[in-house]
Amino acid sequence: MKDLGRRLSVSTVLITLVTILLSFAYNVWFQYIVVLFIAALAAVAIWEYEKFVEAKGGRMILPALMTITVCVVGSFYAAARSPALHSLPLLLFFIGFLILFALHFRQKHGAVVDLSVSSFGLLYIAVPMGMLLGILYFPFPELTQDGRLWIAYLLVVTKIADVGAYFAGSLWGRRKLAPSISPGKTVEGAIFGLLCAVLASYAFHRLSLYAQIGFHLGTAEWVFLGIVLGLIGQFGDLSESLLKRDANKKDSNALPGLGGVLDSVDSLLFNAPIIYFYLTYVKI
Repeated sequence: MKDLGRRLSVSTVLITLVTILLSFAYNVWFQYIVVLFIAALAAVAIWEYEKFVEAKGGRMILPALMTITVCVVGSFYAAARSPALHSLPLLLFFIGFLILFALHFRQKHGAVVDLSVSSFGLLYIAVPMGMLLGILYFPFPELTQDGRLWIAYLLVVTKIADVGAYFAGSLWGRRKLAPSISPGKTVEGAIFGLLCAVLASYAFHRLSLYAQIGFHLGTAEWVFLGIVLGLIGQFGDLSESLLKRDANKKDSNALPGLGGVLDSVDSLLFNAPIIYFYLTYVKI
């Protein structure tokens, strides 16, 4: 916990920034800033991911992959805004896949590895980051739901699990959860993180009952989503740690108090699809 002060300072700045982005996310012009911001984060995360690949001796056509990433992320916004474009993310992903193949037609060396790691990067980073926009601008058929509040719910439940696991693990952790890939994580921290996620989910449930805020979370929903997000979010954190350790990297970047973009969104990359599919196939 020696870097707690720096973490708190960075977290305060990030919370303020996210609050501003969400507050004005439905503004006619500001929404494009939000889309560009998420797309830029995804592009940086892809760049950080490329460093992992490079450390393992692989290579990717980074400019093409970053361009495809930005297009895929933006397509989720377009699909949310226009129901006629609901298949656009899948179409752009497929076109991007074809482009990656085409770029290797003149140079076959390393094609298998390059195409494999590039395709995985799109699925791992670009698609979930795009789903954040899909949730934020989700086309709810009624006015009782607000995509901004679903994003707030996703962020709070996911991140409070991370924070709870960090503090509990630092204070009371004894049994290592996955020592080979993340020596600092403990079983006690993971259990407490899950509990924090469930309690945060319950808090949103109570808020939805007593405040007219354009958000509704039923009893079965808060229990189910709280448990699932609390578990899968920590799974996502461990998954990114696996990639880092295999690449012999401590952090995905060297940003003070942050590590890197990929370090910051690792748990969201696994939880965003859960909320996106839940809203698409269950909630509506």
